[in-house]
Amino acid sequence: MDWKAIATIAVGVIGLIGVLVQRRYNRAVGRDRAKADLDLLALLPEDSSVRDELRSHIDETIRHIISVEDTERRDAFGIALASAFLVVSAGLGYCFVEYGGWWLALAGAFFFVFGVVGLASDGPRRQRDSRGRRL
Repeated sequence: MDWKAIATIAVGVIGLIGVLVQRRYNRAVGRDRAKADLDLLALLPEDSSVRDELRSHIDETIRHIISVEDTERRDAFGIALASAFLVVSAGLGYCFVEYGGWWLALAGAFFFVFGVVGLASDGPRRQRDSRGRRL
């Protein structure tokens, strides 16, 4: 097995994931966006025609933060379990490539499907109860 090629691909994928995560978390959302809008409102002249529209937008944003964003969260246990399934799937995939055996591929596919479905359902921020189930 060519470990140099695998290492090069792994570094590229990790770098891409890092760029996507940084891009996602550098955007102003929630309270940061409301604060930026408040600063913009303070800079607008008193006779500006968009002042009232911006004020109502800020009010809606803050209502949304209070009612929804403060109660949205991810299910950490579900994410950890799904990640463990994906790690097991990768291990079984490696064993399948190295040693063969259709049953390793079948088991790896089973764990892969449950890992992807688990991440898709538990990863996004949603309103959840105390046990992490979606409301």
